[in-house]
Amino acid sequence: MRKVVACCGCLLFLLGFLLGTAALDTAAAQSSCRGFFNQCSARCANNPKGESKAKCTADHCSPKLSTCRRTGCWTEGAQYGGQNPCKLAK
Repeated sequence: MRKVVACCGCLLFLLGFLLGTAALDTAAAQSSCRGFFNQCSARCANNPKGESKAKCTADHCSPKLSTCRRTGCWTEGAQYGGQNPCKLAK
């Protein structure tokens, strides 16, 4: 019985560690203008307007990146929550 409890504890610890590491990677990517640009560009691949990923990235993400590099803030679109995180690495 003790072995089963110990094994379960070890598995939970490893799972928590792996999930925590993934969350840190996501948070680090989202602490810079470039991280938000990359996310925006990835979303352009599923663009509901039917325009190409390159056009969507050029028309939508690149201007936001330019603004973010000036201000340190990125404004998400309403369909993605409309957040306005600031103090991002430029």
